Amino acid sequence: MRKNVYLLQPSCLYGNNYYLPYAIGMLAAYAFSNDQIKRNYCLQKLIYRMDDIDETIARMEDPAVVGFSNYMWNYEYNLVLAEKLKAKYPDCLIAFGGHHLPNNTEYLEKYRFIDVLSFGKGEESFEGILLSALGLRQFSDVQNIAYRDGSRIVETPKSRITLSEYPSPYLMGVFDDLLDDGYVFSCVLETNRGCPFRCAYCDWGEINTKVRLFPLERVFAELEWMSRNKIDFVYCVDANFGLFERDLKIAEKLVELKETTGYPNRLQVSYAKNEFDTTFKISVLLQQHGIGKGATLSLQSLSPQALKNISRSNISLEQYRSQLKKYREASVPTYTELILGLPGETLASFEEGLCRVIESGQHNSVTVYNFELLPGSEMARPEKLAGFGIKTVSKELFQYHCKPMEKTVSGFSNIVVGTNTMTTDEWIEASLFGIFVQVMHHFGLTQCVAMFAVNECGVTYYDFYQSFYNGVKNGGYPLMKAVMEQIRLLYHDFVYCGGGLTCFDEKFGEITYPPEEAVFLTWLDRFDEFYDEVRRFSKGYVKDEDFLNQLLRYQKAVILRPGVNNVVYPFAYDFYSYFDSVLRLEHPALRRRKNTCSFSTPFATGDLPDYARQIIWYGRRNGRMLYSSKPNLITVQYDDEP
Repeated sequence: MRKNVYLLQPSCLYGNNYYLPYAIGMLAAYAFSNDQIKRNYCLQKLIYRMDDIDETIARMEDPAVVGFSNYMWNYEYNLVLAEKLKAKYPDCLIAFGGHHLPNNTEYLEKYRFIDVLSFGKGEESFEGILLSALGLRQFSDVQNIAYRDGSRIVETPKSRITLSEYPSPYLMGVFDDLLDDGYVFSCVLETNRGCPFRCAYCDWGEINTKVRLFPLERVFAELEWMSRNKIDFVYCVDANFGLFERDLKIAEKLVELKETTGYPNRLQVSYAKNEFDTTFKISVLLQQHGIGKGATLSLQSLSPQALKNISRSNISLEQYRSQLKKYREASVPTYTELILGLPGETLASFEEGLCRVIESGQHNSVTVYNFELLPGSEMARPEKLAGFGIKTVSKELFQYHCKPMEKTVSGFSNIVVGTNTMTTDEWIEASLFGIFVQVMHHFGLTQCVAMFAVNECGVTYYDFYQSFYNGVKNGGYPLMKAVMEQIRLLYHDFVYCGGGLTCFDEKFGEITYPPEEAVFLTWLDRFDEFYDEVRRFSKGYVKDEDFLNQLLRYQKAVILRPGVNNVVYPFAYDFYSYFDSVLRLEHPALRRRKNTCSFSTPFATGDLPDYARQIIWYGRRNGRMLYSSKPNLITVQYDDEP
């Protein structure tokens, strides 16, 4: 009689959407390609939902081997479930692996209910674990694991995996029985493994390694499977998509499938940072066919010391600016990612760096991520923690854009909230300044006013936003101060009182939002009151009342609002050409020329919750909240033209 094998990769529900559990699917596909394993084991239905733990265990029948794939969002859930499972089935062999596993024997030492640990990519080691549990192999012969041998804990040699001929869980039918569960599924696409870089904050799994390419025929067949099964969203987990010329062929295959079947409809990738030509061609192609989410031009930090500490080098700001201009001319949105809390970063270097990104031409989208200390990363080593004075806060993970969860066991995030170059209070201050700038500039609320001030009044973006932010802190703008103080309290509670960093307001729908999106939606909901305060600040740069009225009319008109679509306004100045030139990284002169601007959008946004989902959640990186970003459209009719 065959023994039962269960694999778990529990995750949260996004609306009605789950990811197919790719990691454990790969384990299953590889292991059950082995005839000895197929003869002796029965693979039970993969467990991918974070259901009630007792109910999940009750559905399991006489498990012989249970494998857990651990991530920051599920490892606590897995630990509780594994302990209860071991109590009910003491002879069951429990194996832990995945990204959140420390690269040592810590889990075996702390948790007696775990029998085996698998480090790194787990296909070969999980196959060896199953064979060893049958007595067909010795645990000591399986590389990249640690296990119990009586009272001893044994760790086998670690080696880098070189295999690239992995069987596909999609093509082997591993996920077929999940598709009838009544959910919308997204898919993970993996076309290669490895990363030639060695960023110290990363735990990609195979950093600083030669990249191994999966056969192109396999990749195409997986995409065809996704198309047949009407998978709308695909997340490519390659570390550097666009690193190889063949990646353009993969993008072309996606376009072909969408054009013929309608699926997949959306693709998210992490682009290679230095392969300018290939990534540009891919980005343009995907954008033209409505598949891409924009092009990544990430910097992580502009502090030379922080970059040195994390073993990363950026492209020059001249190259960065050139790429921004090129993408803008091709109508491809770009987004830039920064990380707050890196060792070597100071409050001043972060604030100035964020504004230098704008100075360089990034007006579309900037996202500031908190530095998450990942247990498998180089930065998590004890000597790094001590040397950089890294202070972390470990808090229960609540993911953005999810329904608020009832009290349950999920996972924890280890967020860096202080280093020897940035105190915790400075970290809070940097967080608030970052939110303020993102909301005001990259969500567009004062983008036009700031551009005018920088181009006409001899100030920098740092001058403009630092002055505005200080005015808010000092109480000069009551609405903005009240909201920013709520966010300050959120961060204070996060650091000192056990709170989280998600925002929930039923006015925005039934899901959580990150602080910067919640601030934007709050001010958007109080649109006129908000712009009364913007007017008061703007008077410091624009003395002419009539001109200020027109400038603010254009600024307000360029913001896409729920239920306010396809509007028309007259102007005495050619604001459209002026700001369009700034977006194209030119230095225009503002001309007095009477015109009428029409602001139109293909997006139907009847109420605030729908707007929050469609425009902010789905479209933030594309700048969807601004009429100056396609497919939104601004058309101009000049009075002196026939």
